[in-house]
Amino acid sequence: MRWILLIGVLAAVSLAAFATPFGGSGPDLQISIRQADEADLAVIYEWRKPRREIVLDGVAGGYRERRWEIETPGFELRRFVGSDRIVRTDGKKFSRVELTARPDLVRIEKEYQPVARYGAGGALVFTGHFWPMTAPKEEGGGRVNASFDFTPAEGGHVVAFGANEAALADWRSPMAHPAFVYLGPLDPVETDHVMALIDPDAPGWIVDEFNALVPESFDKLAALFGFTPETKPNLFLAAPLGRDESRLSYAGDALPAQFQITLEGAAWKEKSDKARGIFTNATIHEAVHLWQAAARPGTEEAPEWIHEGAADAIAAEVMVALGEWDSDAYAANERAARTECARELDTGSLNGAKARGDFRALYACGHVIALAVSRADGKTTADFWRDFIERAGDDGYSEDMFYDLVADRTGDRDFADALEDFARTPLAEPSRAIDGLFASAQSLARERGR
Repeated sequence: MRWILLIGVLAAVSLAAFATPFGGSGPDLQISIRQADEADLAVIYEWRKPRREIVLDGVAGGYRERRWEIETPGFELRRFVGSDRIVRTDGKKFSRVELTARPDLVRIEKEYQPVARYGAGGALVFTGHFWPMTAPKEEGGGRVNASFDFTPAEGGHVVAFGANEAALADWRSPMAHPAFVYLGPLDPVETDHVMALIDPDAPGWIVDEFNALVPESFDKLAALFGFTPETKPNLFLAAPLGRDESRLSYAGDALPAQFQITLEGAAWKEKSDKARGIFTNATIHEAVHLWQAAARPGTEEAPEWIHEGAADAIAAEVMVALGEWDSDAYAANERAARTECARELDTGSLNGAKARGDFRALYACGHVIALAVSRADGKTTADFWRDFIERAGDDGYSEDMFYDLVADRTGDRDFADALEDFARTPLAEPSRAIDGLFASAQSLARERGR
């Protein structure tokens, strides 16, 4: 789950350490990640039983091909559609392979960064891009039964969820999900609401705003959703501002019980209404995902606009509830979403937007759909998500489940079908189609008021 807005591991590992890495009914794979040089990582895969390949989820832009170097002789990385594979060049089975992974030179758009520089001497690792699959996703593969060892550079810490250790061994995420792990010299700061790791280069006003915003917004979200997340969330805030005085860039990534913020651009150095507005709204959007994570997509086919658009809509509701926006600002936010959605759908359907790289459609058009449902339903988007989380249960949600809930809450299957057509069909006149959704929603609202 990601929101982006742009404006203007054990010190040296000995062979003896891996002589018997598994015991009893342990994991099938041990992954050791050691911080080698700032954000460069030394990675070792050690399998319980020999195998012929390591299957890894694909990363946009051919990241591994460009930034991974296999150190064990006789191995190569092969790229496939949707996946990467590490194999022996002679085709034989193997149990161990070592490689070096480096951060990308630029941020990969609409993607969790595999490893990123995080302040001086620090690295933030996304375990999902180092955690192999049993088979490619398109063949129904899931995550390999694996555990991680993390070792920072000398004198550093490993921070993940509630852990702040000199090293982590046989670690698995408490959320049973890919996660962010920090390696480096920074100590986290724990509050009643979060365990936060904040880049010392972050401007003081940003730290002050964050310290004020988190308790207010988290309390409001707990009230709107009717629960508090069971695991205290992690926040990672990095500020590689750079020298560009005209740049004001906020990039956010959210995972179950974690979210990460990266601020870029020297325009963040001084507090302004524009900078404060972006930081507040975007941070609330990322916080919304912490609650939404109680209902995870049940399949890869569940479109991202369902949660991203709703996060935009709920963030707007919180902005009003906190007194950050008045009715005029809320209305302007709606107009902006409708305009951007219409523009993004000029080149194809909403459900095809991600494949063609129109990522902003997922946010703006998802926001439009959430607003139309809210009007027809007579309730907030947060209220809709309370029901959606309950309905999704442990099996996760799908697009069809979304439309079924819309039909149940509004009492109108035709309206739900219209939303489905809007998402799945290339539109000749997107603006007119958006107006039609809101007209139908208003009609349902009038009928409900009689």
